[in-house]
Amino acid sequence: MLSLPDAAAIEAALRQPLSADLHMMLAARLQHSRAQGLGDLTYIVVIECGDAEAAVKQVLGWSPLMHPIDGTRYDDSGFQPYWAWLSDLGGWYELIHPIGNDGFAYILLIEQGDGPFAAMCGGHL
Repeated sequence: MLSLPDAAAIEAALRQPLSADLHMMLAARLQHSRAQGLGDLTYIVVIECGDAEAAVKQVLGWSPLMHPIDGTRYDDSGFQPYWAWLSDLGGWYELIHPIGNDGFAYILLIEQGDGPFAAMCGGHL
């Protein structure tokens, strides 16, 4: 898992060895957030197949697998998506969850494959 809370952290990650597709996605998100004036209001978390929910929750302070208002889990029959955007990027899902009205958003890049995060995304596209 990569936790990139601002533009400087994303820049630092881009100087590290990353897969070509992940490097391209992070560079594109950095460019977009800067163009929109949101460089320090964008928090990117890269969730890979083996990442545990507890570790993701420790980084974010919340679990993407639970609805933040009613507490239902993604695999409960009453679960309703709460995020603003979910897309299939080919090998990765992008989930965007804005917070407040100042432009701050969490962007979760979730690796497709085995695991509850990918299952949640795949089940709600």
